[in-house]
Amino acid sequence: MQKAVRLTGFGIYSLLCIGVAGYAFYFLQMPVNPHNDFQQKLLASGWEVPLHFYASGLALLLIPLQLSRLIRKRWLSFHRYLGVVYALAVLTGGVAGLVMAFNASGGWVARLGFTSLAVLWLGTTTLAVKCAIERNITRHQVWIYRSMALTSGAITLRLFLGLGLGVFQLPFLTVYVPTSWLSWMLNLAICEFILWQQRRSVVA
Repeated sequence: MQKAVRLTGFGIYSLLCIGVAGYAFYFLQMPVNPHNDFQQKLLASGWEVPLHFYASGLALLLIPLQLSRLIRKRWLSFHRYLGVVYALAVLTGGVAGLVMAFNASGGWVARLGFTSLAVLWLGTTTLAVKCAIERNITRHQVWIYRSMALTSGAITLRLFLGLGLGVFQLPFLTVYVPTSWLSWMLNLAICEFILWQQRRSVVA
């Protein structure tokens, strides 16, 4: 029963990763809505927007493969290769996201939220790579889980925006500003709880 629940959760999470990554790849090709100021602002921006969308989408797309126990056990070299691609995607998407954060809608609160996300995203991924190079697999897993939790902020962001704008019909900035923080803080909190449970089960 527990295994079935875990596999179901992993399947749903994988579909969300694929769906949001696909949206990121498609976003810049979407028809321009003249009444959507946010879309027009993004499309009028410079190199950082396509770089962030494509690189971050790639990082998100790789998460289910990186989490696959089957790949790690049978094709370790492939897992390591994907890890290098993931790290490069985060580096590219994180730097571009940091540039975007300085001009984010919603004033300094939203800008600080997205800047914090970009810095933590780059930092956790760097530490995960460092631990992998040092063959400290236990610490590598801890830091890569945190990195993936932050990568998944793209999923949480869109869920919150869809709920706030689509379901509750709230004004854009009313939803967007708190989401600039909640989209990644919630993921990180859940990740830390899971890591705490894992440490407790090992001790027990």
